[in-house]
Amino acid sequence: MTGLSSDHFALDFDTAARMASACKALLDELAAALRSVEVVKDAKGMGTLQSGIDLAAKFSKKAVGGEDSLEKSLNSHIQVVTEMRDFFQKCLDSYSGVDASNAVMLTGQDLPGS
Repeated sequence: MTGLSSDHFALDFDTAARMASACKALLDELAAALRSVEVVKDAKGMGTLQSGIDLAAKFSKKAVGGEDSLEKSLNSHIQVVTEMRDFFQKCLDSYSGVDASNAVMLTGQDLPGS
């Protein structure tokens, strides 16, 4: 990665490809973690006293539905990593587009010394 100015930077093709791939792998892991939240969304085994019932409800909301639940946190991470993956994919697409355009432009050009 090399700096162009305060508003832009360049990212070589291989680095962008590795970053897009890493984002895809992380998204797969986050999606699996999100699916596993279903297993812990209904906490049980806290007893039949009201305090146990309340504690079970509190733990359930920590998994799903609460303000700071694991589900919301995972969804937030998924959103950020998706945006990162899309950015890296845009870099790849741009690079490929410029590369293809240059190839078309150079086709049929006489090279010096040929």
